[in-house]
Amino acid sequence: MDANPQPETTPRPEPEHAEAPATDHAVRSPGEIGGKKFRVGLDDAYVPFRRRTKRRRKTLALVLGGLLILGVGAYGLVNLVTAPAQNAAAAACKASSAHDLAAGSGGLSAVGSGASASTRFTLNVYNSTQRRGLAANTAAQLKLRGFVIGQITNDPLKANLTIPAQVRGAKSQTAELDEVAAEVPGAKIQTDSRTDPSIDLVLGTGFTSLATAQQVTAALSAAQAAEASASAAAEATAHCSH
Repeated sequence: MDANPQPETTPRPEPEHAEAPATDHAVRSPGEIGGKKFRVGLDDAYVPFRRRTKRRRKTLALVLGGLLILGVGAYGLVNLVTAPAQNAAAAACKASSAHDLAAGSGGLSAVGSGASASTRFTLNVYNSTQRRGLAANTAAQLKLRGFVIGQITNDPLKANLTIPAQVRGAKSQTAELDEVAAEVPGAKIQTDSRTDPSIDLVLGTGFTSLATAQQVTAALSAAQAAEASASAAAEATAHCSH
């Protein structure tokens, strides 16, 4: 037997549920999902992540709406300030254009028949009716009025016109077309793709006689005024738009 007998030690039974050591991180409870930031605990106080996202979206929407309102207000204020000046400038521009148009129209000189008729082109006289000698007789009268006569024959296009006359020529010959059309009351102008300096006067069944000198003068004045008005309006629009 030992001189100093050791006391018997009986091992202590380990508890069935030992407590886990404390750590710095929170331990999830059975009702939690996703950790501290995203947990959905049953008893803990928290702000859900979805609510915070919705709050941020609302804040962003309010900021954008405020910026939009400020932009619209600034645009309206600028228009309110600048509109009177722009309207005044536009009115002044239109008034100036109207004055220039009136001055230009007053200076138009009507071209009458006779020796003053144009010799810059050749006038062909065509007959689209069944009336014999209509083109020849009309061409003779136009020659006395100063026109240079070219071909005298039936209409090569066989148009069978019912109007008094049709005047054909290039689109660039506006003045020449107006000059010939003034010789026949009710004549209509028809442009084509020709390149030579000729004008065709095609007589229709509605033709009775050539215009008088007074009618020619009035028709030319009206045509020149219409062309001047259209040209001035186009120039004014281009000028005032800048």
